[in-house]
Amino acid sequence: MSNLGGIGPKTLVLGRLDGRLIDFDGDADLMTIGPNRSGRDRSSLIPNLLTYAGPAVVIDLNGEVYAATAEARRRMGHTVVRLDPFGVTGPESDGLNPMDLADGLEGPALDSACQDIADLIPLRNSFGDFGEYEAFGLLSGVISYLAVVPDKRSFDQVYSTLHSDDVVYTLAVVLDTVGKKIPKMSYAEISGYLQKEDKLRSSLLTKLTSHLKALSGREVQQSLSQSTVPLSEMRSGAPVTVYIIIPPERLAIHSVLLRIWIGTLLHNELKAQEGSSPPTLFLLDHCAEIGRFPFLASMLSTGSGKAFRIWTFWHDVHQLRTTYPGDWPAIVSGCGAVQVLGTKDAAAAAEAEALLGLAANDVWSLGAGEQIVAVDGVPVRARKLDPRDDIPAPAAEGDPAAFTAR
Repeated sequence: MSNLGGIGPKTLVLGRLDGRLIDFDGDADLMTIGPNRSGRDRSSLIPNLLTYAGPAVVIDLNGEVYAATAEARRRMGHTVVRLDPFGVTGPESDGLNPMDLADGLEGPALDSACQDIADLIPLRNSFGDFGEYEAFGLLSGVISYLAVVPDKRSFDQVYSTLHSDDVVYTLAVVLDTVGKKIPKMSYAEISGYLQKEDKLRSSLLTKLTSHLKALSGREVQQSLSQSTVPLSEMRSGAPVTVYIIIPPERLAIHSVLLRIWIGTLLHNELKAQEGSSPPTLFLLDHCAEIGRFPFLASMLSTGSGKAFRIWTFWHDVHQLRTTYPGDWPAIVSGCGAVQVLGTKDAAAAAEAEALLGLAANDVWSLGAGEQIVAVDGVPVRARKLDPRDDIPAPAAEGDPAAFTAR
């Protein structure tokens, strides 16, 4: 804990205890467990976006966090980016093209980047399914081909290529016309697909395109075609805040966009310069909506060694366990701070109590303005932060480490 003046550039604020801030200054990830409408945005997302000076990436489904914090982020000197293809907060969404991850690469590095991009589409969740790995290989090959053709180097071209009138003919023409210029991995994957029997080709293509249906809309394709997110600047620690806004009613179909954009930005941060401070903060509200994402699970499980921090938000412990049935213990143990908000669900409260080793009814009895915060494994009952009166605000422009109460 600290008084207001003790906050540094890496500090995140979690609550209040006896008039002092509960803060976290470590390099580990964070986790919040609390049901929808429990005040996660008001007690965690908004306060930290109003105070944290470093780059940030925020999942903000309904745009309320953007409305409350974007102007303050601009006053901090941040470039504010709004990935909002459905116009929740206004027209003319920014864009993020995952193909930018392959910029300037060749040889094995290019192959690896194209496979990383292909992995943003959830094809390989059922391990042991041969067809899924074959579909992943074809997708990697197509992405690799598109990555080296300047006028096709955008992610919307993946959808267009695999939904042409005759995909087999289209890919055969690719090999005939530019086959000697595309990467060997790309040639091998496309050639291998073309050599399969018609029935197997049809099955693989159906499997692959079924996962791309969410990318068919014009507004979605536009947001994937050209980047306005300054990826190279973010890697160098420049002040950039990215809001990802997809309305809840669209999530059933378009949750894959969360995975594509969060995955792209995480991969970009893996290329960041070591020692950049403050690190990029990923605020992944509604984290379960991303779905099971092995790459994200590995980032959360490994904990140390990253040039960024991830703060995940879950409805309850059950949601975390079902999303990552094999990884969730490592994800929890890798967190330096865990925040638990009150719930009216007795079973959810009991699971949270067991997770933190609390006595029965410790979570169940929390009031509307209370929470339990465990920093480095030590739980305390504390007050939530509230944007109306509890947010520490910068004392002076250009001095994000000094704060006064508002």
